[in-house]
Amino acid sequence: MTTNVNIQNGFSAGLTLDSSVQPTLDGSYWGISSNVANGNQLTQVLWMNRDEGITKGDTWIFTTSFQLAGITIQLQESLTGTTFSSDIQIQIMAGTQSSGWSDANTSLQFKGNDGNLYQIDGSFFPNGTYDDVTYTLLNV
Repeated sequence: MTTNVNIQNGFSAGLTLDSSVQPTLDGSYWGISSNVANGNQLTQVLWMNRDEGITKGDTWIFTTSFQLAGITIQLQESLTGTTFSSDIQIQIMAGTQSSGWSDANTSLQFKGNDGNLYQIDGSFFPNGTYDDVTYTLLNV
């Protein structure tokens, strides 16, 4: 069973995304759905298998990076293998600021290089066996 990671881009301009996983994980256990988060749309950006390929006690970090208002943003999911599945946590980073790892909904506000205040919300949404994760990008 999978978890899908989505971006709700609340801005008119699209975002160019770079997604990766560390350590390396076979492509049959995760994949990139889109390298662009179109403006004013919800876009699925990647998926990860929560039952297979994630070995007990090991952790993989999935990172989607992009630029917003001149700041490097990293949206991260951490999967740690358990006996039958995996546990997930999320983290939002904007430049040197971080929301910290959380297994619940989280949020981060930051000031862009344009002087405006921005917010990114990370939320878990039920989708069958495992929750999906959606990051919402807002101008405060």
